[in-house]
Amino acid sequence: MNRRLVIGAVYAAGILQGAAFVLVPSLGRILTTAPYDFSASAYGLLYFPEVGGAIVGALAAPLLQRRTGSQGVLRVGLAANLAGMALLVVASRAAGTTAYAAIMLETLALGLGFGLTLAAVNHYAALLFAASETAAVTVLNGLVGAATALSPLLLDAAQRYAGWGAWPALLLAGFALLLFAPLPEHRPALHGLTWQPAMLPFALAVLFYALCEGTFSSWASVYVGRDAGSWGTLALSAFWAGMTLFRLLLAFLPQRLVSRATLLTVSGLAVGSTFLLVGSLHGQPVALVIAFALAGAACSIYYPYLMALGLAVWPERQVALAGLLVAALMIGEGLGSTAPGTLQRWMPLEQIYRYSALWALPLAGLAYALARRRG
Repeated sequence: MNRRLVIGAVYAAGILQGAAFVLVPSLGRILTTAPYDFSASAYGLLYFPEVGGAIVGALAAPLLQRRTGSQGVLRVGLAANLAGMALLVVASRAAGTTAYAAIMLETLALGLGFGLTLAAVNHYAALLFAASETAAVTVLNGLVGAATALSPLLLDAAQRYAGWGAWPALLLAGFALLLFAPLPEHRPALHGLTWQPAMLPFALAVLFYALCEGTFSSWASVYVGRDAGSWGTLALSAFWAGMTLFRLLLAFLPQRLVSRATLLTVSGLAVGSTFLLVGSLHGQPVALVIAFALAGAACSIYYPYLMALGLAVWPERQVALAGLLVAALMIGEGLGSTAPGTLQRWMPLEQIYRYSALWALPLAGLAYALARRRG
């Protein structure tokens, strides 16, 4: 089996997953205006099936790995993503209840695909580059972030020239091609199929992080775009671009220069600071684009560093650990994506962003403790 083709397939799967993951947030301004006119709460509810599907997919990944091997986990994940993109293409040609139902089903399929695909590709990255797991996992997630940064811009271009459904149609074709890509077989020992209670602090830290990421990303387009149109799309892309750039910059940073404990702690504190910044700049689109880029930079290494740490601690339980962390990621993303929709009944979105700065305390505390535990 050609190693380069395998590496290309694994990292391409991550890229496509990142591009697909951000589609519904990218459609925020479109879905909350005519002809769709989804309310804030209806738009927020779209994330619930995605969370449920991701949790099921991520936690089922080790059981599926036992029956089909690691390649089976990835292929089922790719197939679920393919189905999700097909439903989104249908939604682009529909309106009203039909469109809403199609997007609801799409988020369920995408969640299932997200849980399975990310559990598999993080495991494969660590397996293929066993001597440099942290760099491999961080680069993988950096490329996922690059795809999420570019995807809103490509969706916007598709909307202008061919209808927004053209972009999910292209992603559908990409997922279909990867279904036939070569992948190495890997089956763990039976004891490697379950997660351990000691993994739960890692999952809790990822959940808190993902809640923050979801609050930033899922509402950026709506928050900025309400008053400034396409600036909302730019703000969302700036968030993912800032995240991607700093993930790639810090992926190979030697531990002797700055300890992982320090970087993770600073990341948690920076997340809180950028919440305050974003919340204080309402109505200033240019400044908000910059602020969302800084928010992405603050979030950049928190999740991939924790994933790499966990994979190194439990090398025989990598799919189980990755599945648990992906499930935590999606629970947090779901809470961060849906809660602001409900909370806006009592306070404006800029105030929600300011209060969210308090998440810096548990993020920094857990990051410092878990990173020091690894030395």
